[in-house]
Parts: sequence; C-alpha cells; structure tokens
Amino acid sequence: MAAPPMSNSPSNPQQQSTDASNNASVASPKTPQSPGQQSLEQQRIQLLLSINLDLLEEVNRLQAEGQGGVLSETQQNDARAKGLDDKMASQEYVQCLRRIQANLAYMMPKAQPQAAAKMQPGPAHMTPPRHMASMREKYQQLAELFPGWQGLEQRMGGNAGSPSGQPNGAQ
Repeated sequence: MAAPPMSNSPSNPQQQSTDASNNASVASPKTPQSPGQQSLEQQRIQLLLSINLDLLEEVNRLQAEGQGGVLSETQQNDARAKGLDDKMASQEYVQCLRRIQANLAYMMPKAQPQAAAKMQPGPAHMTPPRHMASMREKYQQLAELFPGWQGLEQRMGGNAGSPSGQPNGAQ
C-alpha cells in the first residue's frame, strides 16, 4: 500500500524541518569533512579568489593597454570575417586568462558536489604568470595549501598550455 502524498502546508513545522534536513543531506557530499579539512578548504578557496581578483585586475589593465585580443587562429579568422579587430592577445593576457579559467575549473566542483568525482587534486597552474613577479608570495601560499601538488603545467613538463592540459604552444 502506497503512502499518502506529503502536504507542503506550514501546518506541520516538524515535517518541514525534517524535509529541509533531508534535502540538505542529499545535496551534501557523501564523505563529511572534518573541521580541519573545512578550514583548509576555505583557506584554499579564499586564496584562489584573491589570486583571481589580482589576475582580473591585470587582465583589465592589459586590455586598457591594447594587449587583449583573440585567443586562437579560429577566433582570429571569425573576427576577420565579421570585420572585427583580429589582433592576437599578448602572452601576458593569455597567461592570466588561463590561470583564471583553471582556478574556476578547480573551484566549480566544490559548489556542485555531484561533480566531485571529476575534481583535480589542485589548480592546474601553481605558478604566477611570468610577468607578474608580485604574485609569487600568493602562489607560494598556494603551494603550501596544496602540499605535494605541482599543478598540471609541471606534471606535463611545463607544457600545459591550457587548463585541460592540452598543449597548444601558446604559453
């Protein structure tokens, strides 16, 4: 015999509380983190967000200097066909964008627990862009928060041209 459908009315606050806790447990990862792990994870995310802020400011500065542009020959051909500016972006600009993308790609599964199986052990880039020596300290802190992880660029012999690890010779 099937159970009668549950009412969503506010007349039963006990039921609402139970429903809310059931929904929360479904959305959370299967393996709960200890307080120490949560704190480490929070430190990692905060540092990555701070790094991304610096990188975005640099991207904005580079764009203002005219160093932005298209990122690939395909984009260049498309822009040319549409009569748009088809100038290639500077290497500095590309390096910043890659790191922003890689950092976001690392953080995304944290916000979507169902994607946790696809998670990398750390960000793909563990070094600052070559032209941003001022960020060495933050990347040193990042290395301390991810002990033993060198990033994909190091694991692939410094040839990780994109966050996906596919070399494209543009770095």
